[in-house]
Amino acid sequence: MAATNLAKLALKYGPIVYTLAQKYGPQVAEQLLKQREPAQRLVAARRERGTARKQALAHADSVVEGTVQQVFHGGQAYWVVFSRNEPVGTHPHTNIPFDALLLNADPARRARPEELRRTVHLPRRPGR
Repeated sequence: MAATNLAKLALKYGPIVYTLAQKYGPQVAEQLLKQREPAQRLVAARRERGTARKQALAHADSVVEGTVQQVFHGGQAYWVVFSRNEPVGTHPHTNIPFDALLLNADPARRARPEELRRTVHLPRRPGR
């Protein structure tokens, strides 16, 4: 019964939908592409921010007594990697000198990579 109604609607409105699709289809496709661009930029920026954190943690693991600290400069977040008490790198990479990045940073906020890793510990069911 539903198939019969669907067929009747297709015969009744099919030509109208076809002409409207020919007339407005390119405009609709263009609008969809324009709306997709900002969303893709946002997703790329979020992915890059997460990647910078992971790279900083990996970098801190590879140096002697490595620690990391998140600092902000010009509205942008940077992860500064320290070896002992000396800054050795930033993620994402920037040409801003360490002195400018760490101008108002609190050294007590530095953390070891193990402390910053996000791990989820799920409770085990009893008897297993």
